[in-house]
Amino acid sequence: MNTYQRDYDCEVDTPSDCEVDTPSDVEYYDEERLQLFEKQRNSTVSDKLEHYKELEKGMSFATIEEARKIMNYYAIASRRGLKIEKTDRSRARYVCQVGCPIKCNISQDKKRASGFSIKILISEHTCFPCYKNSRADSTTLAQYFKSKLMRNPKYTVKEMKEELSTDFDLNVTKFKLKRTKVIILEKLDGSFKDDFNKLEAYGAKLKKSNPGTDVEINISKDAFEQGIRKFLRMYICFNALKVGWKSGLRPLIGLDGTFLKDRIKGQLLVAVGQDSMNQFYPISWAVVDKETTRTWSWFVELLKRSLDLKDESGVTFISDMQKGLLDVVSNVLPDFV
Repeated sequence: MNTYQRDYDCEVDTPSDCEVDTPSDVEYYDEERLQLFEKQRNSTVSDKLEHYKELEKGMSFATIEEARKIMNYYAIASRRGLKIEKTDRSRARYVCQVGCPIKCNISQDKKRASGFSIKILISEHTCFPCYKNSRADSTTLAQYFKSKLMRNPKYTVKEMKEELSTDFDLNVTKFKLKRTKVIILEKLDGSFKDDFNKLEAYGAKLKKSNPGTDVEINISKDAFEQGIRKFLRMYICFNALKVGWKSGLRPLIGLDGTFLKDRIKGQLLVAVGQDSMNQFYPISWAVVDKETTRTWSWFVELLKRSLDLKDESGVTFISDMQKGLLDVVSNVLPDFV
């Protein structure tokens, strides 16, 4: 068998010495990028964690509970698994759960009458990031997600899990997140009830701080007969807004209602005017259980009293086809348009 070999001439571009990245250049470049990435990520973490703080020797805390909370947030932010080696009412000692040098001792501050501080701090980490962090307990996660569930009670466990995975590389079980959500909603429910119990004091404070302000709070008669004080509706009209409307705003009042879509349901009724610049001017508003002819009659009657509306006032009312509102205005203010 005959073998043929042919030589081909071709030009190949070869980089010069100055164009070739040396291993040290590549290593420096990668390290620089990693440092920038880590800095940006840490900034994101500190923005998202309301109680996050960098640990420093001598850092003080009002209570041991506050110290534990800060340590939990630090562990989540730094992605390091910390375990409590020893803790009681007067001290807490944290070490790495896999044995790297980090160590933090917190105890009572003898220089002050009360309080705690970090006495020993070794912040060196040699372990890998921790994706299942024991410091991310249900109570700590509840503190983190509280504001989100307050704004959106329908925020799902799946969304919570995805957020923790994306922002903190945390792998948290659905069971723990369900428990977290229960803790938050129970606290919110209690805080909402407490807020309703303070409404009468709030109304009295409004009248004191702005004399002439109209505040009307009704409780449920059916619940009251059973010995229970249950909120039914509330009306507010600030004196400053009354004076402003009477001082020369256009004789035009718009009436409207909308649903309240937070954890506590109900409806908001509003009366709005219009100034000389064609801008909306709030006059009064009310929170009611339902939008009915009865609640609109109650609202319009109070509005009439707040603004001292007379038959000769010449005020025009407008609305967006609210339930029973046309009949209400005709009954309460028969001489108005």
